[in-house]
Amino acid sequence: MTSILDGLETTAQVTTPKNPFQRIIGQEHAVSIVQSAVKQRRHVLLCGVPGIGKSMLAKAAYTLLSPPKQEIRLRRNKSQPDRPIVVISKHENGPENQSVEDRSSFSFYLSPDRLPIDISIKMGYRCPKCGEISSPADPSCLDCGATKRCDWLGSDSYHALFRILDVGSEPALRTVTSLEEIAGVSYHTMYEQSNNNEISVTRRRVEEGVNTEQEQITDAERVLVAKDSCRFIRVSGASHVELLGDVKHDPYGSAESLGMAAHLRVIPGAIHEAHEGILYIDEVSALGPHQSHLLTAMQDRIYPISGHNPLSSGAAVRVDNVPCEFILFASCNPENIGAILPALRSRIRGYGYEIMLMSWMKKNNENINNVVRFISQTVEEDGKIPHLTVNSIEEVISVAEKMAIHYDGQRNALTLRLRELGGLIRIAGDLAVQDSAQLVQPEHVKKAEVLSRGIDLENLHSYSYGVPEAASRDYFF
Repeated sequence: MTSILDGLETTAQVTTPKNPFQRIIGQEHAVSIVQSAVKQRRHVLLCGVPGIGKSMLAKAAYTLLSPPKQEIRLRRNKSQPDRPIVVISKHENGPENQSVEDRSSFSFYLSPDRLPIDISIKMGYRCPKCGEISSPADPSCLDCGATKRCDWLGSDSYHALFRILDVGSEPALRTVTSLEEIAGVSYHTMYEQSNNNEISVTRRRVEEGVNTEQEQITDAERVLVAKDSCRFIRVSGASHVELLGDVKHDPYGSAESLGMAAHLRVIPGAIHEAHEGILYIDEVSALGPHQSHLLTAMQDRIYPISGHNPLSSGAAVRVDNVPCEFILFASCNPENIGAILPALRSRIRGYGYEIMLMSWMKKNNENINNVVRFISQTVEEDGKIPHLTVNSIEEVISVAEKMAIHYDGQRNALTLRLRELGGLIRIAGDLAVQDSAQLVQPEHVKKAEVLSRGIDLENLHSYSYGVPEAASRDYFF
Protein backbone atom coordinates (compact mmCIF):
# COMPACT_ATOMS: atom_id res chain seq x y z
CA MET A 1 0.00 0.00 0.00
CA THR A 2 1.29 3.44 -0.91
CA SER A 3 1.68 6.06 1.78
CA ILE A 4 -1.04 8.69 2.10
CA LEU A 5 1.75 11.22 2.69
CA ASP A 6 2.73 11.08 -1.00
CA GLY A 7 1.55 14.35 -2.54
CA LEU A 8 -0.12 15.48 0.71
CA GLU A 9 0.28 19.07 1.86
CA THR A 10 -2.03 19.33 4.91
CA THR A 11 -4.45 17.13 6.85
CA ALA A 12 -7.30 19.18 5.37
CA GLN A 13 -6.90 17.05 2.23
CA VAL A 14 -7.48 13.79 4.14
CA THR A 15 -10.89 12.18 3.82
CA THR A 16 -12.06 10.91 7.20
CA PRO A 17 -14.58 8.05 7.45
CA LYS A 18 -18.06 8.60 8.85
CA ASN A 19 -18.59 4.99 9.89
CA PRO A 20 -17.69 4.90 13.62
CA PHE A 21 -16.04 1.49 13.29
CA GLN A 22 -13.74 2.78 10.52
CA ARG A 23 -12.63 5.61 12.82
CA ILE A 24 -11.20 3.06 15.28
CA ILE A 25 -7.53 2.49 14.54
CA GLY A 26 -5.44 -0.64 15.02
CA GLN A 27 -8.16 -2.79 16.60
CA GLU A 28 -9.44 -4.67 13.52
CA HIS A 29 -9.73 -7.98 15.40
CA ALA A 30 -11.77 -6.38 18.19
CA VAL A 31 -14.00 -4.55 15.69
CA SER A 32 -14.86 -7.80 13.95
CA ILE A 33 -15.77 -9.54 17.21
CA VAL A 34 -17.81 -6.60 18.51
CA GLN A 35 -19.86 -6.38 15.30
CA SER A 36 -20.70 -10.07 15.59
CA ALA A 37 -21.44 -9.77 19.32
CA VAL A 38 -23.98 -6.98 18.84
CA LYS A 39 -25.73 -8.83 16.03
CA GLN A 40 -26.09 -11.89 18.28
CA ARG A 41 -26.72 -9.81 21.44
CA ARG A 42 -23.66 -11.10 23.30
CA HIS A 43 -21.86 -9.50 26.24
CA VAL A 44 -18.33 -8.11 25.83
CA LEU A 45 -15.45 -7.47 28.22
CA LEU A 46 -12.84 -5.08 26.79
CA CYS A 47 -9.44 -5.22 28.45
CA GLY A 48 -6.59 -2.87 27.69
CA VAL A 49 -4.56 0.11 28.81
CA PRO A 50 -6.28 3.52 29.06
CA GLY A 51 -6.84 5.58 25.94
CA ILE A 52 -6.85 2.89 23.23
CA GLY A 53 -10.51 3.09 22.18
CA LYS A 54 -12.59 0.94 24.54
CA SER A 55 -15.38 3.48 24.85
CA MET A 56 -15.26 4.21 21.10
CA LEU A 57 -15.88 0.52 20.43
CA ALA A 58 -18.89 0.48 22.76
CA LYS A 59 -20.36 3.64 21.20
CA ALA A 60 -19.85 2.28 17.70
CA ALA A 61 -21.57 -0.97 18.74
CA TYR A 62 -24.67 0.98 19.75
CA THR A 63 -25.13 2.24 16.18
CA LEU A 64 -25.81 -1.34 15.07
CA LEU A 65 -28.85 -1.78 17.33
CA SER A 66 -32.43 -1.36 16.19
CA PRO A 67 -34.56 1.31 17.91
CA PRO A 68 -36.13 0.10 21.17
CA LYS A 69 -39.66 -1.28 21.00
CA GLN A 70 -40.63 -1.01 24.64
CA GLU A 71 -41.35 1.82 27.03
CA ILE A 72 -41.24 1.16 30.78
CA ARG A 73 -43.91 2.84 32.86
CA LEU A 74 -44.91 2.74 36.51
CA ARG A 75 -48.51 2.69 37.68
CA ARG A 76 -49.80 3.67 41.09
CA ASN A 77 -50.81 0.65 43.15
CA LYS A 78 -53.90 1.66 45.12
CA SER A 79 -53.97 -1.44 47.34
CA GLN A 80 -50.20 -1.30 48.10
CA PRO A 81 -48.92 2.26 47.63
CA ASP A 82 -45.29 1.21 48.26
CA ARG A 83 -45.40 -1.43 45.51
CA PRO A 84 -45.83 0.43 42.20
CA ILE A 85 -46.77 -1.72 39.23
CA VAL A 86 -44.56 -2.03 36.13
CA VAL A 87 -46.30 -1.55 32.79
CA ILE A 88 -44.54 -2.42 29.53
CA SER A 89 -45.81 -0.42 26.58
CA LYS A 90 -44.94 -2.10 23.28
CA HIS A 91 -44.80 -0.24 19.98
CA GLU A 92 -44.46 -3.04 17.45
CA ASN A 93 -46.72 -1.31 14.90
CA GLY A 94 -45.26 2.17 15.25
CA PRO A 95 -47.92 4.34 16.91
CA GLU A 96 -46.08 7.39 15.68
CA ASN A 97 -47.57 6.67 12.24
CA GLN A 98 -51.12 7.03 13.56
CA SER A 99 -53.00 10.31 13.78
CA VAL A 100 -53.51 11.75 17.24
CA GLU A 101 -57.23 11.04 17.04
CA ASP A 102 -56.58 7.32 16.34
CA ARG A 103 -54.21 6.78 19.26
CA SER A 104 -55.46 5.49 22.59
CA SER A 105 -52.31 6.87 24.23
CA PHE A 106 -49.65 9.32 23.12
CA SER A 107 -46.96 11.57 24.65
CA PHE A 108 -45.28 14.85 23.79
CA TYR A 109 -43.45 17.75 25.47
CA LEU A 110 -44.51 21.32 26.27
CA SER A 111 -42.61 24.34 27.51
CA PRO A 112 -43.93 25.82 30.82
CA ASP A 113 -45.48 28.84 29.08
CA ARG A 114 -47.72 26.55 26.97
CA LEU A 115 -49.29 24.73 29.91
CA PRO A 116 -52.93 25.34 30.83
CA ILE A 117 -53.07 28.13 33.41
CA ASP A 118 -54.39 26.00 36.28
CA ILE A 119 -51.79 23.30 35.60
CA SER A 120 -48.89 25.75 35.43
CA ILE A 121 -50.00 27.29 38.76
CA LYS A 122 -50.09 23.89 40.47
CA MET A 123 -46.65 22.99 39.09
CA GLY A 124 -45.17 26.27 40.37
CA TYR A 125 -44.46 27.86 37.00
CA ARG A 126 -47.13 30.57 36.98
CA CYS A 127 -48.04 33.25 39.51
CA PRO A 128 -51.69 32.86 40.65
CA LYS A 129 -52.02 36.67 40.97
CA CYS A 130 -50.52 38.19 37.85
CA GLY A 131 -49.98 35.08 35.71
CA GLU A 132 -46.28 35.67 34.99
CA ILE A 133 -44.02 32.66 34.37
CA SER A 134 -41.04 31.88 36.61
CA SER A 135 -39.13 28.85 37.89
CA PRO A 136 -40.74 26.58 40.51
CA ALA A 137 -37.58 27.18 42.55
CA ASP A 138 -38.75 30.79 43.14
CA PRO A 139 -41.15 31.03 46.12
CA SER A 140 -42.40 34.44 44.97
CA CYS A 141 -43.32 35.92 41.63
CA LEU A 142 -40.41 37.86 40.17
CA ASP A 143 -42.83 40.37 38.62
CA CYS A 144 -45.39 41.23 41.33
CA GLY A 145 -43.82 39.60 44.40
CA ALA A 146 -46.89 37.49 45.21
CA THR A 147 -46.39 34.12 46.92
CA LYS A 148 -46.54 31.20 44.52
CA ARG A 149 -46.04 27.46 44.73
CA CYS A 150 -42.42 26.35 44.89
CA ASP A 151 -40.57 23.04 44.65
CA TRP A 152 -38.36 23.20 47.75
CA LEU A 153 -39.88 19.88 48.75
CA GLY A 154 -37.97 18.40 45.85
CA SER A 155 -34.81 18.64 47.94
CA ASP A 156 -36.10 15.86 50.20
CA SER A 157 -35.35 17.98 53.25
CA TYR A 158 -37.33 18.76 56.40
CA HIS A 159 -35.68 22.19 56.36
CA ALA A 160 -37.14 22.78 52.91
CA LEU A 161 -40.60 21.95 54.27
CA PHE A 162 -40.21 24.50 57.06
CA ARG A 163 -39.13 27.13 54.53
CA ILE A 164 -42.31 26.54 52.55
CA LEU A 165 -44.42 26.82 55.71
CA ASP A 166 -42.58 30.02 56.66
CA VAL A 167 -43.60 31.81 53.47
CA GLY A 168 -47.09 30.31 53.51
CA SER A 169 -46.68 28.69 50.09
CA GLU A 170 -48.02 25.37 48.90
CA PRO A 171 -45.53 22.89 47.45
CA ALA A 172 -45.30 22.77 43.68
CA LEU A 173 -46.40 19.47 42.15
CA ARG A 174 -44.03 17.62 39.86
CA THR A 175 -46.93 15.63 38.43
CA VAL A 176 -50.50 16.81 37.80
CA THR A 177 -53.31 14.74 36.28
CA SER A 178 -56.52 16.08 34.77
CA LEU A 179 -59.47 15.01 32.65
CA GLU A 180 -59.61 16.91 29.34
CA GLU A 181 -61.81 16.87 26.27
CA ILE A 182 -60.21 17.35 22.86
CA ALA A 183 -62.25 17.33 19.67
CA GLY A 184 -65.09 15.62 21.51
CA VAL A 185 -62.81 12.87 22.92
CA SER A 186 -62.08 12.57 26.66
CA TYR A 187 -58.51 12.00 27.77
CA HIS A 188 -56.72 11.40 31.04
CA THR A 189 -53.77 13.80 30.81
CA MET A 190 -50.68 13.60 32.99
CA TYR A 191 -48.25 16.52 33.13
CA GLU A 192 -44.80 15.64 34.54
CA GLN A 193 -41.67 17.74 35.03
CA SER A 194 -38.62 16.58 33.08
CA ASN A 195 -34.97 17.39 33.73
CA ASN A 196 -34.57 19.84 30.85
CA ASN A 197 -37.24 22.36 31.97
CA GLU A 198 -39.84 20.78 29.70
CA ILE A 199 -43.10 19.15 30.69
CA SER A 200 -43.84 15.61 29.57
CA VAL A 201 -47.51 15.30 28.63
CA THR A 202 -49.11 11.85 28.36
CA ARG A 203 -52.72 11.48 27.21
CA ARG A 204 -54.80 8.30 27.41
CA ARG A 205 -58.21 8.13 25.82
CA VAL A 206 -61.08 7.37 28.20
CA GLU A 207 -63.07 4.33 27.16
CA GLU A 208 -66.86 4.53 27.34
CA GLY A 209 -68.57 2.95 30.32
CA VAL A 210 -65.59 3.49 32.66
CA ASN A 211 -65.86 5.49 35.86
CA THR A 212 -63.47 8.22 34.76
CA GLU A 213 -62.84 9.73 38.18
CA GLN A 214 -61.92 6.36 39.69
CA GLU A 215 -59.87 5.44 36.60
CA GLN A 216 -57.91 8.66 36.92
CA ILE A 217 -57.00 7.91 40.54
CA THR A 218 -56.12 4.22 40.27
CA ASP A 219 -54.38 4.12 36.88
CA ALA A 220 -52.12 7.18 37.16
CA GLU A 221 -48.87 6.33 35.34
CA ARG A 222 -45.51 7.87 34.74
CA VAL A 223 -42.83 7.04 32.21
CA LEU A 224 -39.76 5.46 33.81
CA VAL A 225 -37.78 4.77 30.61
CA ALA A 226 -39.12 6.53 27.53
CA LYS A 227 -39.36 4.73 24.21
CA ASP A 228 -37.33 7.38 22.41
CA SER A 229 -34.61 7.63 25.08
CA CYS A 230 -30.98 6.90 24.26
CA ARG A 231 -30.29 3.34 25.35
CA PHE A 232 -26.50 3.68 25.33
CA ILE A 233 -25.84 4.17 29.04
CA ARG A 234 -22.30 4.76 30.25
CA VAL A 235 -21.55 4.53 33.95
CA SER A 236 -18.48 4.21 36.12
CA GLY A 237 -18.09 1.40 38.58
CA ALA A 238 -18.05 3.83 41.50
CA SER A 239 -21.72 3.74 42.55
CA HIS A 240 -24.04 0.77 42.80
CA VAL A 241 -26.97 3.19 43.33
CA GLU A 242 -26.33 4.69 39.91
CA LEU A 243 -26.30 1.18 38.51
CA LEU A 244 -29.33 -0.31 40.30
CA GLY A 245 -31.64 2.68 40.86
CA ASP A 246 -33.12 4.22 44.00
CA VAL A 247 -36.23 5.79 45.49
CA LYS A 248 -36.33 9.44 46.58
CA HIS A 249 -37.08 10.30 50.19
CA ASP A 250 -40.37 11.95 51.10
CA PRO A 251 -41.00 13.08 54.69
CA TYR A 252 -44.62 11.92 54.44
CA GLY A 253 -43.73 8.45 53.16
CA SER A 254 -46.72 6.82 51.48
CA ALA A 255 -49.25 9.41 52.61
CA GLU A 256 -50.00 10.34 49.00
CA SER A 257 -52.50 13.06 49.92
CA LEU A 258 -49.63 14.92 51.61
CA GLY A 259 -46.45 13.77 49.92
CA MET A 260 -45.37 12.43 46.55
CA ALA A 261 -46.74 9.06 45.48
CA ALA A 262 -44.26 6.19 45.56
CA HIS A 263 -44.32 5.55 41.80
CA LEU A 264 -43.31 9.19 41.20
CA ARG A 265 -40.22 8.90 43.41
CA VAL A 266 -38.65 5.88 41.74
CA ILE A 267 -35.33 6.54 39.96
CA PRO A 268 -34.33 3.96 37.32
CA GLY A 269 -30.88 2.45 37.48
CA ALA A 270 -28.50 2.33 34.54
CA ILE A 271 -29.39 -1.35 34.03
CA HIS A 272 -33.02 -0.33 33.46
CA GLU A 273 -32.25 2.70 31.29
CA ALA A 274 -30.15 0.42 29.05
CA HIS A 275 -33.05 -1.98 28.46
CA GLU A 276 -32.89 -3.15 24.81
CA GLY A 277 -29.64 -1.21 24.46
CA ILE A 278 -26.02 -1.24 25.65
CA LEU A 279 -24.80 -0.76 29.22
CA TYR A 280 -21.18 0.36 29.18
CA ILE A 281 -19.43 0.09 32.56
CA ASP A 282 -16.02 1.71 32.69
CA GLU A 283 -13.73 -0.05 35.19
CA VAL A 284 -16.23 -2.76 36.11
CA SER A 285 -13.85 -4.11 38.78
CA ALA A 286 -14.50 -0.94 40.84
CA LEU A 287 -18.00 -2.25 41.60
CA GLY A 288 -16.41 -4.73 44.01
CA PRO A 289 -18.96 -7.06 45.66
CA HIS A 290 -21.83 -5.25 43.91
CA GLN A 291 -20.84 -7.07 40.72
CA SER A 292 -23.10 -9.87 41.99
CA HIS A 293 -26.14 -7.59 41.49
CA LEU A 294 -25.04 -6.96 37.92
CA LEU A 295 -24.72 -10.70 37.39
CA THR A 296 -28.25 -11.26 38.71
CA ALA A 297 -29.62 -8.61 36.34
CA MET A 298 -27.86 -10.24 33.39
CA GLN A 299 -29.22 -13.67 34.29
CA ASP A 300 -32.82 -12.74 35.14
CA ARG A 301 -33.21 -9.80 32.74
CA ILE A 302 -35.34 -8.14 35.42
CA TYR A 303 -34.20 -6.39 38.57
CA PRO A 304 -36.23 -4.68 41.31
CA ILE A 305 -35.78 -1.03 42.25
CA SER A 306 -35.80 -0.13 45.93
CA GLY A 307 -34.48 2.59 48.23
CA HIS A 308 -30.93 2.01 49.44
CA ASN A 309 -30.83 4.41 52.40
CA PRO A 310 -32.36 2.65 55.44
CA LEU A 311 -33.06 6.05 57.07
CA SER A 312 -35.13 7.22 54.09
CA SER A 313 -38.83 6.59 53.46
CA GLY A 314 -37.72 5.34 50.05
CA ALA A 315 -36.41 2.17 51.71
CA ALA A 316 -40.03 1.03 52.15
CA VAL A 317 -40.69 1.22 48.40
CA ARG A 318 -39.93 -1.64 46.03
CA VAL A 319 -40.77 -2.09 42.36
CA ASP A 320 -40.55 -5.70 41.20
CA ASN A 321 -40.02 -7.11 37.72
CA VAL A 322 -38.45 -4.02 36.14
CA PRO A 323 -37.00 -5.22 32.80
CA CYS A 324 -33.28 -4.79 32.12
CA GLU A 325 -32.45 -6.82 29.03
CA PHE A 326 -29.24 -5.10 27.99
CA ILE A 327 -25.98 -5.98 26.26
CA LEU A 328 -23.12 -5.48 28.69
CA PHE A 329 -19.95 -3.79 27.47
CA ALA A 330 -17.53 -3.72 30.39
CA SER A 331 -13.95 -2.48 30.41
CA CYS A 332 -10.97 -2.85 32.70
CA ASN A 333 -7.24 -2.32 32.77
CA PRO A 334 -5.08 -5.47 32.54
CA GLU A 335 -3.86 -5.13 36.13
CA ASN A 336 -7.46 -5.08 37.44
CA ILE A 337 -8.87 -8.06 35.60
CA GLY A 338 -8.28 -10.28 38.66
CA ALA A 339 -10.69 -8.07 40.67
CA ILE A 340 -13.63 -8.97 38.44
CA LEU A 341 -15.97 -11.47 40.07
CA PRO A 342 -15.20 -14.95 38.63
CA ALA A 343 -18.91 -15.68 38.21
CA LEU A 344 -19.34 -12.47 36.21
CA ARG A 345 -16.41 -13.33 33.94
CA SER A 346 -17.84 -16.80 33.51
CA ARG A 347 -21.17 -15.30 32.49
CA ILE A 348 -19.47 -13.08 29.92
CA ARG A 349 -17.40 -15.92 28.51
CA GLY A 350 -20.42 -18.20 28.39
CA TYR A 351 -22.63 -15.64 26.67
CA GLY A 352 -20.13 -13.37 24.98
CA TYR A 353 -16.49 -12.45 24.54
CA GLU A 354 -13.41 -11.25 26.39
CA ILE A 355 -11.24 -9.11 24.13
CA MET A 356 -7.69 -7.89 24.81
CA LEU A 357 -7.07 -4.68 22.88
CA MET A 358 -3.71 -3.81 21.36
CA SER A 359 -1.63 -0.90 22.63
CA TRP A 360 0.66 -0.72 19.59
CA MET A 361 0.74 -1.66 15.90
CA LYS A 362 3.46 -2.33 13.37
CA LYS A 363 4.89 0.61 11.49
CA ASN A 364 3.96 0.16 7.85
CA ASN A 365 2.28 2.24 5.16
CA GLU A 366 -1.22 1.05 6.07
CA ASN A 367 -0.85 1.98 9.75
CA ILE A 368 0.90 5.25 8.93
CA ASN A 369 -2.13 6.09 6.79
CA ASN A 370 -4.35 5.24 9.76
CA VAL A 371 -2.41 7.63 12.00
CA VAL A 372 -2.70 10.39 9.40
CA ARG A 373 -6.47 9.86 9.30
CA PHE A 374 -6.54 9.92 13.10
CA ILE A 375 -4.73 13.29 13.09
CA SER A 376 -7.30 14.68 10.66
CA GLN A 377 -10.16 13.24 12.74
CA THR A 378 -8.75 14.87 15.87
CA VAL A 379 -8.58 18.27 14.18
CA GLU A 380 -12.16 17.93 12.89
CA GLU A 381 -13.56 16.74 16.22
CA ASP A 382 -11.80 19.49 18.18
CA GLY A 383 -12.98 22.23 15.85
CA LYS A 384 -10.71 24.87 17.43
CA ILE A 385 -7.29 24.06 16.01
CA PRO A 386 -5.84 24.37 12.49
CA HIS A 387 -4.80 21.49 10.29
CA LEU A 388 -1.24 20.16 10.21
CA THR A 389 1.35 20.45 7.46
CA VAL A 390 2.91 17.27 6.08
CA ASN A 391 6.11 17.95 8.02
CA SER A 392 4.09 18.31 11.21
CA ILE A 393 2.40 14.97 10.47
CA GLU A 394 5.83 13.36 10.22
CA GLU A 395 6.72 14.83 13.63
CA VAL A 396 3.56 13.32 15.16
CA ILE A 397 4.36 9.94 13.61
CA SER A 398 7.85 10.19 15.09
CA VAL A 399 6.35 10.81 18.54
CA ALA A 400 3.98 7.84 18.06
CA GLU A 401 7.02 5.69 17.34
CA LYS A 402 8.83 6.92 20.47
CA MET A 403 5.76 6.22 22.60
CA ALA A 404 5.63 2.62 21.35
CA ILE A 405 9.25 2.20 22.44
CA HIS A 406 8.77 3.88 25.82
CA TYR A 407 5.49 2.28 26.88
CA ASP A 408 5.58 -1.11 25.15
CA GLY A 409 9.26 -1.69 24.32
CA GLN A 410 8.36 -2.12 20.63
CA ARG A 411 10.61 -0.80 17.89
CA ASN A 412 9.44 -0.19 14.34
CA ALA A 413 5.97 0.25 15.83
CA LEU A 414 3.38 2.99 16.40
CA THR A 415 1.47 3.58 19.62
CA LEU A 416 -2.27 3.00 19.91
CA ARG A 417 -2.55 5.11 23.04
CA LEU A 418 -4.46 7.55 20.94
CA ARG A 419 -5.91 9.62 23.77
CA GLU A 420 -2.41 10.80 24.66
CA LEU A 421 -1.44 11.19 21.02
CA GLY A 422 -4.61 13.24 20.51
CA GLY A 423 -3.54 15.43 23.44
CA LEU A 424 -0.24 16.10 21.70
CA ILE A 425 -2.10 17.16 18.53
CA ARG A 426 -4.45 19.47 20.43
CA ILE A 427 -1.57 21.13 22.32
CA ALA A 428 0.30 21.67 19.05
CA GLY A 429 -2.88 23.21 17.60
CA ASP A 430 -3.24 25.54 20.60
CA LEU A 431 0.33 26.69 20.15
CA ALA A 432 -0.36 27.41 16.49
CA VAL A 433 -3.43 29.46 17.45
CA GLN A 434 -1.30 31.43 19.93
CA ASP A 435 1.11 32.22 17.10
CA SER A 436 -1.79 33.16 14.78
CA ALA A 437 -0.54 30.48 12.39
CA GLN A 438 -2.85 29.18 9.68
CA LEU A 439 -1.38 25.66 9.97
CA VAL A 440 0.36 23.65 12.67
CA GLN A 441 4.09 23.72 11.94
CA PRO A 442 6.76 21.19 13.02
CA GLU A 443 8.05 23.52 15.75
CA HIS A 444 4.59 23.51 17.33
CA VAL A 445 4.64 19.72 17.50
CA LYS A 446 8.13 19.78 19.01
CA LYS A 447 7.03 22.16 21.76
CA ALA A 448 3.83 20.17 22.29
CA GLU A 449 5.87 16.99 22.73
CA VAL A 450 7.49 18.47 25.83
CA LEU A 451 4.28 19.99 27.19
CA SER A 452 2.35 16.73 26.77
CA ARG A 453 4.74 14.80 28.99
CA GLY A 454 2.95 15.90 32.15
CA ILE A 455 4.71 16.65 35.43
CA ASP A 456 6.09 13.26 36.42
CA LEU A 457 9.38 13.45 38.32
CA GLU A 458 11.21 11.78 35.46
CA ASN A 459 10.26 14.70 33.17
CA LEU A 460 11.23 17.56 35.47
CA HIS A 461 14.64 17.83 33.81
CA SER A 462 12.86 19.15 30.69
CA TYR A 463 11.58 22.17 32.60
CA SER A 464 13.37 25.32 33.65
CA TYR A 465 11.46 27.32 36.25
CA GLY A 466 8.18 25.96 34.88
CA VAL A 467 9.05 26.74 31.24
CA PRO A 468 9.60 23.67 29.06
CA GLU A 469 12.73 23.50 26.96
CA ALA A 470 11.39 23.51 23.42
CA ALA A 471 14.65 22.14 22.06
CA SER A 472 14.31 18.85 23.94
CA ARG A 473 12.95 16.12 21.63
CA ASP A 474 13.68 12.85 23.41
CA TYR A 475 10.35 11.44 24.47
CA PHE A 476 10.43 10.58 28.20
CA PHE A 477 14.21 10.25 28.25
